[in-house]
Amino acid sequence: MLEVTDLTIRSSSGTVLIEDLSFDLVTGRLTCLIGPSGCGKSSVLKWLAGVLSGELRVAGQARLHGAEMSLPHPAIAYQPQQDTLFPWLTILENASLGLEIRRTGRSIARDRVRALFPTFGLEGHERSFPDQLSGGMRQRAAFLRTMVQKSCVLLLDEPFSALDAVTRLMMQGWLTGRLAEDPRSVLMVTHDLFEATQIADRVLVMAADPGRIVSDISITTPRADRTEVSLAETRLSLRSMLLENT
Repeated sequence: MLEVTDLTIRSSSGTVLIEDLSFDLVTGRLTCLIGPSGCGKSSVLKWLAGVLSGELRVAGQARLHGAEMSLPHPAIAYQPQQDTLFPWLTILENASLGLEIRRTGRSIARDRVRALFPTFGLEGHERSFPDQLSGGMRQRAAFLRTMVQKSCVLLLDEPFSALDAVTRLMMQGWLTGRLAEDPRSVLMVTHDLFEATQIADRVLVMAADPGRIVSDISITTPRADRTEVSLAETRLSLRSMLLENT
């Protein structure tokens, strides 16, 4: 449903950072983007979200349902690496902000978000401010803010990196469960090969200098049947690709 074609990003001096990058995202499928640090994974998400630095020179197209789209676009919701919560707003106000910006009535938006606080481990912190919470709780609030929006494309930049192991597994399960109920296209950056093979339907591998896609791997094993052993070969293959392209 979303196609990116020939994305090239150059620095202000003309250095090619990302070259001729093309891929598509399909409704109901979760695509993980992996690659060495500095290869441009986050820049791809920032460009699609319409927040890439204006100092960079960009060429390329994004199409939604075959029609060229201007960026930013209301069909896309984005969660950056940092939680980017506003310190002067409560956690409830922060988490409902995306809905309110998209013209959902304030009381409706906050009721919808408040109902999900127990699921995200935030119950009782509706009136807390970001500096009163741990990094992991702030990350969960940012994830909630992104997921509650009705955007058909979700861009997630290492959404679980600040979470402890147990909470990370819970949020991964919630994300994949939600996609089964409410199919959307997801592009997620991660450095964790176990996470990528455990939850993704597809893994795009990037190389650096310049950033480009060097492999596109589909994972067809049903998520319920994925184990450490069954996906070991896939993870070893991905690891080898990363080492070869660092």
